[in-house]
Amino acid sequence: MDRDDRQNIIKELIMNERVGSFEQIFQRVECSSVTLRRDIKAIEGITSFTHCGKFITLSSIPCFNENGIWFYKKIGFTKFKNSLDLIVNVINRNENSITKETLDTILGIDVYKQIHTLLSRDQINRVKIGKKYHYIPASIANNKKKRLRILNTNNIEEFYESKVSSYDLVALLKAVLLEKKIKIDVKNLKRFTQKYSLKIPLKKVEQLLLKYNLTEKKSHKIG
Repeated sequence: MDRDDRQNIIKELIMNERVGSFEQIFQRVECSSVTLRRDIKAIEGITSFTHCGKFITLSSIPCFNENGIWFYKKIGFTKFKNSLDLIVNVINRNENSITKETLDTILGIDVYKQIHTLLSRDQINRVKIGKKYHYIPASIANNKKKRLRILNTNNIEEFYESKVSSYDLVALLKAVLLEKKIKIDVKNLKRFTQKYSLKIPLKKVEQLLLKYNLTEKKSHKIG
C-alpha cells in the first residue's frame, strides 16, 4: 500500500466516525507506527490529549470552545500543541486565579503530572491560599498591583512569612551586599540564588517583597 492509498484510507476512516483510534487504523493499513504518525501529520490530523493520545481527528472537524478544547464522546482534542500548552493557555486567559480542581474539570483529566512539569520549567505561576494552590496568569504574575489585588489576604501572608527562615533572608542579604548593585525583582533573585547556591523559596520571598513594597523599577546602589 503506497502513501496516498494509506492517507486516503485514514481520512475516510476518520471522516466516517469523526474520530478514529490508532488501533482501528492499524487494522486497515500496513505500516510502522512512525509511518502512521507521519501520515496523520500529513493529513493534518490531531491527536487527543485525553486517553493517552490514542485517538485522532482531522483539523477540519473540531469546533473548539473558548479554551481551545473540543470533546467528542469524552475524548478531548485541543488546537494547541499538547496538554501542557493547553494548560498554560487556560491559566493565562483567566482573569483571576484558578485551582487544579477547576483545571481537571475543564480538561476532563487529572492534570497533576502536567502541572509539576510546567512548574519545573517555570512556565506557570502559583500561590498558596489557605491549603490550596492557585494558578495565576502571567499578566497578573508580572504586575504588582494586580497580584496584590488577588494575593492580599492574611492566609497568603501568614503562609509565606512562616515558611521563610531568617537564615534564608540573611543569605539573600549577603548576596545583595556582595553584588553592590541590585534591581530587586524575581529575575535578580533567581540569578543570585544560582550564583551563590542559595536554597531559598523564591516565590515566598517575592511575596514578602510585594507585601512591604520593596520592589523597585530602578536600580539602587548599596554603599
